[in-house]
Amino acid sequence: MWSNTIFVFVACLYQSIIAHCKIVTPDDANALQSLILSAYNTDKLDSITLTPGIYRIPFNDQPNSNIILSYLRNFVINAQDVTLLMLDNRKRGITFYNCYNVTVRGSLIIRNDIIPFTQGTIESIQGNSFILNIHDGYPTTLDDSTYFPLETPYYIFDRYTHRLKDKTFDYYNRNVTRIDSRRFQVIFYVTLGSEIAVGDLVSMRGKGNMGISTEASEKMHYVNVIVEYAGSIAWFEMEGMGNNRYERISVRPGPKPLGATEEPLMSANADGFHSSNVFHGPTVINSFFTRMPDDGIAIHGEYQIIRQVNQNIIVIMRKYSRLHYRINDRVVVMGEDGVPKGETRVLRIRTLPMDYLPLITPPWLHFQNHHYYYELELETNLNGTIVSNDFISDIDRTGSGYVLQGNTIVNHRARGILVKARDGLIESNLINGSSMAAIVMQPELWWAEGNYAEQVIIRNNTLMKCGYATSKPSTEQAGVLTIFGTGKSQVAYGHDTITIENNLFVENDGVHMILDGLQNSVVKGNRFYNGQHNVNDRGSNHGWDGGVLVYVNRAKAITLQGNRAWCLGSAHKRRLQMTYLATHITGSLDGVIVDSHC
Repeated sequence: MWSNTIFVFVACLYQSIIAHCKIVTPDDANALQSLILSAYNTDKLDSITLTPGIYRIPFNDQPNSNIILSYLRNFVINAQDVTLLMLDNRKRGITFYNCYNVTVRGSLIIRNDIIPFTQGTIESIQGNSFILNIHDGYPTTLDDSTYFPLETPYYIFDRYTHRLKDKTFDYYNRNVTRIDSRRFQVIFYVTLGSEIAVGDLVSMRGKGNMGISTEASEKMHYVNVIVEYAGSIAWFEMEGMGNNRYERISVRPGPKPLGATEEPLMSANADGFHSSNVFHGPTVINSFFTRMPDDGIAIHGEYQIIRQVNQNIIVIMRKYSRLHYRINDRVVVMGEDGVPKGETRVLRIRTLPMDYLPLITPPWLHFQNHHYYYELELETNLNGTIVSNDFISDIDRTGSGYVLQGNTIVNHRARGILVKARDGLIESNLINGSSMAAIVMQPELWWAEGNYAEQVIIRNNTLMKCGYATSKPSTEQAGVLTIFGTGKSQVAYGHDTITIENNLFVENDGVHMILDGLQNSVVKGNRFYNGQHNVNDRGSNHGWDGGVLVYVNRAKAITLQGNRAWCLGSAHKRRLQMTYLATHITGSLDGVIVDSHC
């Protein structure tokens, strides 16, 4: 401890030669936020150093976040061997709001003191319910609405690997009843299937909030910062100019609670990293994400429905009161059928009265019950093609320009990487044990998230043992790597200029690659090894055959070259399947080769 403290003081003394530095200790935990802000605002310092130790951040009356740091510019927070322990996990851990060029570096751990989920073992099963015996040391407040929703998704884990159990799903309960101090009867909406057995391990989503939130900020830099036991999304950035850099960050479970013998099954209650409505997308490199009950890395913008059109003046509606559009932003319009109509710019924005138009009931749940309306004047009306019920997206607020490089995403529920932005690089990542797809690009109207992707490179990634659980026959995103359009049009070519090269697929079952809704793209040098040993029916409701290696649908001007598979199993049927909607495909005969022997 003394050596660490001496090191920090020496480092701070060195920094003082070129800047000003302030030192705080774990005894200052109650006043940590004010000390950081006063160092910047009052003392006019450009850095602060936290000495090693555990800082217990107490309950406070601030809304939404335990620590809120706003309007910092060109500032450094040094926090080597520091743990910020959030006693109130109902709030976000730390929020950076409207900051510029702030560096946070560690190793720094952000951890919730109260684990925002619990876990246990199935003791018995009957029909649509099971008896859950909570593990020693884990919260026994499953029936307390302060900590857990009455209805929440439950997840089944393999008792040996502690990974989500093969062929299990998301199980939504409708009630929970306490039996004694640590045993509960959990009742579900459906009869439980044979995929669940006595002795399986269980966890579920509790209540809580984000670990680290970066809002309306630019050029933030996080180095060696770890989030443990996030109550919601672990890392979240939204709006602003972005171009934030995340280097060697992590999402992982924290230490076992006092008295526990079982390792924690989860690390958070939602995504590992989530970027929403940011101008310039994030750079996430050499980082580690594990045991989230949702996506590893997600980057997207947002769709609004167009309600009225008068030449180049349109009225849109939104679920939330704040609109992220800016004057001169580029916007794209897409029809209900999924066909892009073109791109233009925003000339003027006007906020309209709340409930300006009557409610509508569109097929997509996210667009129902919207109350906020805005008038946009566009540079053009796209030759009169814009009509009511089209979708519009601010393409300059989707996280374009992102870089995801050298990351490891392992053993979690949902997609490893889910991106809906342009000008991206997904390179040299290891995705091992994503329960759904490893990599997905698709506009998701059910979340009102877009957009189509253009100019994206996906190369040198290893995609391993994905798509084994929580993925149903009804999913469109059935491929281990899925590029998918939206809408029902046969010519919805929204994705453009995608390069998929030199990726390694290892020990995956089901469809390995789906190419849909794209054009002018290249798929080359990918390798498929030791896959399709077991039947997997994900996506079968949409006609995807789990025995097909590469599936091409609604695609134009695609080149397949030098893709090779070997050691495929008994569930393999065909190397390549193309529907009649695939046109101008180069390499349909020799672009995907399967070796007959290992």
